[in-house]
Amino acid sequence: MENRKSSYLIIALNKLLDGKSLSYIENAKNSNQYFCTIKNHGIELIEVSKPNLTNRGYHLDRRLNLTAENIERAENYLYSLQGIKDRKVTKNHQERKPTNKADR
Repeated sequence: MENRKSSYLIIALNKLLDGKSLSYIENAKNSNQYFCTIKNHGIELIEVSKPNLTNRGYHLDRRLNLTAENIERAENYLYSLQGIKDRKVTKNHQERKPTNKADR
């Protein structure tokens, strides 16, 4: 169960970091719990209430708040879920190299 939960979080974070808006996570039984988990890790999501197309209800359309600090938090959480320790190698996102304070 934990692996499945992590994989849904990885999918959601990848899409949010790629600039996409999400209202649900495909095949997840309760998408809201995953968005809550993301927010509980200090990652800010912008949530906009939009009307449903099929009924009078509403759903939340979520996207990542694109501040540098928030993107870094999201990437760090994504890397921890993937078990990546070396941040130099990333799959879809910009290559980040650790900064050395002595070089400044």
